[in-house]
Amino acid sequence: MKKPIRIAIAEDHLLLRETMVDYFSREDSIKVVLDVGNGSELLNRLKKIKVDIVLLDLNMPILNGWQTLKLLEIRYPSVRVIILSMYSSDAYRIEAIKLGARSFLNKGCSSETLVDALFSVQEEGYYYSKETTKALHNKVVNNDVKKLRIVNESLTERELQIVELICDGKTNKEISDLTSLSVRTIESHRSSISNKTGGGNVARLVVHAIKNGLYLIE
Repeated sequence: MKKPIRIAIAEDHLLLRETMVDYFSREDSIKVVLDVGNGSELLNRLKKIKVDIVLLDLNMPILNGWQTLKLLEIRYPSVRVIILSMYSSDAYRIEAIKLGARSFLNKGCSSETLVDALFSVQEEGYYYSKETTKALHNKVVNNDVKKLRIVNESLTERELQIVELICDGKTNKEISDLTSLSVRTIESHRSSISNKTGGGNVARLVVHAIKNGLYLIE
């Protein structure tokens, strides 16, 4: 008997995450070994928990799916990723695959499709839905898919986390509480972020973050 596929679910909506965990608990061939609400927690927990496939949401707090996907490729290249997102334009699908995702599914897909994708990614290395296949075709044949700029290489992982929280409207004190860093350290990080991005105030930083894919609104 084959070992079950070990999966992690990174999804900030608790009800949806719990629903998926409950559903997969009835599948003998699939085992949820980890479920978390953000990318930072996922990366930390993967240090001790072995996973085959990650079901990854794009719009999460602290460390979003784009940032997490890039870091997974660097830190855990053997872990395969399936993106689950409510937002599924051709540009998102193409960029996710370029960054290493093995599949891109809309959250409205059926449970059967999700299970098929898991088995296909585990056995063949990828699973492309009709929508993703069409997006790839449009990119190759027509080159009409808008390019997304996802990651600013100059920012550290901690700075990316703080940018996300700033864009969410958090104050220095709130960011301090969420990250367990002192307010003075947060201020230092904000100064560094401002120097690297040219974002002299919050409004300019938010514009920069959205334009460069550091903060995505779904």
